[in-house]
Amino acid sequence: MSTLVRLRHASVACRVHAHTVLQRRPLTAPTVTPVAFAKLDGGGQLAQITLQNPRANLFDHRSLQALDAAMDAVESSDVRGLVLRSAVPGFFSAGFNLPALHRVDRSGFEGLWVLGKRVFRRIYALPVPSVAAIDGHALGLGCVMAMACQRRFMVTADRPALIGLNEVAVGMPVPEWLATRFRDLTSNAAAEALLPSGATLSPERAHAIGLVDQVFASGDAMHAAIQAEFQQTKVSSFAQQQTIRGLRRQFLDYFDACFDQDTEQFWHAISSAETQTAIGQALAQLKAKSKS
Repeated sequence: MSTLVRLRHASVACRVHAHTVLQRRPLTAPTVTPVAFAKLDGGGQLAQITLQNPRANLFDHRSLQALDAAMDAVESSDVRGLVLRSAVPGFFSAGFNLPALHRVDRSGFEGLWVLGKRVFRRIYALPVPSVAAIDGHALGLGCVMAMACQRRFMVTADRPALIGLNEVAVGMPVPEWLATRFRDLTSNAAAEALLPSGATLSPERAHAIGLVDQVFASGDAMHAAIQAEFQQTKVSSFAQQQTIRGLRRQFLDYFDACFDQDTEQFWHAISSAETQTAIGQALAQLKAKSKS
């Protein structure tokens, strides 16, 4: 049985603890709120998952479990759409909690990496329209989860924000499947220009290359547009879902075929002395910045 199939049957807990980039602090609240469902005029419901880890919505094993559990609720309900958003000012998500990847053993890495890919796949494979509502930074795995959605909306004026796959900037390669998804959304030229340097983009530039679909002057304007778009949906649910499944099948077949090979390859990459040194240096820089 493949790793992906085994994980499909895994049960997960909803309540998690937040991890800062530099230390661990217990929280009494979950890092993902219970899924909210709103009735749509055309029938069905709109599901909303809200990330609320106060430490920049960093992802570790427990917070990924919470997001995975939220997808259980979405998949078991009659939904016509999904919105993935954040309640943390200034951040959609800052990505992986780097200490979880520093000096990690193989078992710890595989548990984290496979779960992250599982959550990405579940969002991507959902056969209804999905929107990442981005009001703040979406970096690394934060950008990845946004890329799992069908569309990405982003705020430009409330506060400065960046989006992008910055893995190379902190010493990690971009997996081939993720580079493929980025290239599908943008272009081969954009992928070649941006991914090897770990570049991040303003909302306006991300919109120009296709990584972001629409930009808004405020969070209120963005959320109003999302609600209006879903409320106006009048098409057949069956026809829409079958079409989305067909559109996404080719990438999912590719993703599944390379799932275990990717995990093996990335373990060798993340455990290399060069990558671990780079992650250690990035952590040192963050620690120095936090003291200044």
